[in-house]
Amino acid sequence: MKKFFSIFFIFFLFSSLFCEDLTIAQYIESAQNDPRLKSKKAMSDSIENSNDTPGIKGLEFRSETGNFDIMEQKYALRLYFKGFGETKSSREFIKNMQNLHKLEYASARSDVLFERYSTIVTYIQHKKELKIIDSMRELLYDKLAVTTKMGEITGETTEIDKMDIDDKITEIEMRKIELESTLESIETLIKNDTGADKIPVFEREKIVSVDDIEKFAESLTEIHGASKAENDYQTLRSIVAQNEIALEEAKERDWLKYISLEYDTDHRNDKPSRGFSIGFAISIPGFKNNQSSLVKKKLKSLELASDFNMQKRFREAEIMTALLMLKREIKQYKMLLKRKEEGEKSNIFAKYSSIEGLNPMMVIKLKEKILKKDLKLAELELKIYEKYISLAYLLGLYEDGNSNFLSGKSE
Repeated sequence: MKKFFSIFFIFFLFSSLFCEDLTIAQYIESAQNDPRLKSKKAMSDSIENSNDTPGIKGLEFRSETGNFDIMEQKYALRLYFKGFGETKSSREFIKNMQNLHKLEYASARSDVLFERYSTIVTYIQHKKELKIIDSMRELLYDKLAVTTKMGEITGETTEIDKMDIDDKITEIEMRKIELESTLESIETLIKNDTGADKIPVFEREKIVSVDDIEKFAESLTEIHGASKAENDYQTLRSIVAQNEIALEEAKERDWLKYISLEYDTDHRNDKPSRGFSIGFAISIPGFKNNQSSLVKKKLKSLELASDFNMQKRFREAEIMTALLMLKREIKQYKMLLKRKEEGEKSNIFAKYSSIEGLNPMMVIKLKEKILKKDLKLAELELKIYEKYISLAYLLGLYEDGNSNFLSGKSE
């Protein structure tokens, strides 16, 4: 037994020393290491400014052997030219693609932060519910014991009465198992997200209150179906589509295909200079072979604009629905909280507890009613926080990488 306690003490000491607490701020800050963000960042960094040679498409060296005789060689050096305006269009395209990837990174960061904030509020509220469930479980065991004792004294309690209480205990214990399993899953998810064996202590921190969330909801007088970053992204995506069209059109304007300098060794017995010649190739205007590609790109640009306008309308409806549900749940929460506070002010529990000879079952039932209200309040709180987190996401409030969203006031 002593050996067991020694091992337990060493394990507890080790856990205390090496298992650090994880705060909300630390968990949100670690979002920058999310694989999705790293891949987006790598894509953004990989697109560098164009270093193309202005006006030049390429330099080519050619060699031909005549009559399979190694001594009869023809050499040519060809300089290929880009289409008129191709260099400028190419640089604008690459620059706008860089900016587009930066906005995609901001969008991905918004997705990651939304997931993490959702994880945080779920963890906090489930912890709160678990405490209430534990209290209710203990109270139901007390209720069963009192019911059994009273049955022995009065003979009025039936087995059905005890079975009803026992069923409630079973329901509570099943809910407790469900909550504990969910919390365990969340802790595993958090460890995977952070890459560290830290214990989340989110429930110890003060987060934005329901009153602050209500102020936030009331401040939303104008609803837009797209955030600033989404509008910027759509505008830039349209510009990129236009850049692609301009680039294709510029490639068609390669009227001067190439200039070549050639040397034929067949003139090696004469003056060497007689072996040199200059050639060039010119594309005759009027013949187009890329019109189908240009038409497709123009249609794609129009489809992008149409899709975005449709998404905006859907998003506006989604935001309005979420906002109305949030306001409804806040009203329900405040009404229930008011009822609970009125009951506390009436001191009805203290009055009943002070009555000598009072049936103990009356006190237990009062406690049970209080715990049921507490549990309902916790459930409503979770719904409110979930709507709040979702609304902030739909409104694009995570796009700037806000890592203090839950703890700050949202006025």
